[in-house]
Amino acid sequence: MSNRSPKEDGLRLRKSVSSWLLAPSGLNCLSLPKVPKGLSNPRPDVIGISHSGGYFAGDSELIAVQVRTSPSRFISTLGDAYACSVFAGRVYCAFYLGEANFSEEQIEAALHLRVGLIRVDSDFSCQRTLPAPSLQPIERFRLRLIDELGLATCQLCAIVFPSPAESENGGSLFWNEIWAEHFGRLRNESVYDRRALCPDCLQNLEKIATERDG
Repeated sequence: MSNRSPKEDGLRLRKSVSSWLLAPSGLNCLSLPKVPKGLSNPRPDVIGISHSGGYFAGDSELIAVQVRTSPSRFISTLGDAYACSVFAGRVYCAFYLGEANFSEEQIEAALHLRVGLIRVDSDFSCQRTLPAPSLQPIERFRLRLIDELGLATCQLCAIVFPSPAESENGGSLFWNEIWAEHFGRLRNESVYDRRALCPDCLQNLEKIATERDG
């Protein structure tokens, strides 16, 4: 790739892929939360948060990407990416190919495993060769990862936003004591059934309450 060390090349490659994920010409992700070092397996190299709803829905989608400096372990990398489907709505592999292209066999394998392909050329620009199809992650795995990323899911509109417990951007956290006690999850009078409301929904609820009281 270059005269730099493999680690330096890997960092530059990951930075290029991250920039492409955020760009409107790429996947137009809302944010790229830092992947914790202690994140349990599977552990993607990059995670993007994408708004997958529209005017009538606020769903957010997790996009997991494995980034590699070469396609030498192509099938194994596809497997690593697909493992992330337990929590991600779409999964990708980004490979540095220089002047080369993906072969028909590589594309066929990616299609079989439902993994999208991102080609990184010699000037580190990214092109999406194969779009990733929508997957169905396991919800508890998805919610657990969102929490590990310092994020929260709004109980009303379903968007993913910075957790009120770790940011000053507004929103609110509450605990369902009756629910926890009913299902035997109340331990030493402590409640762990945590829920969140985003700043927009909290403001709308306060507005509705004010209008009704008025």
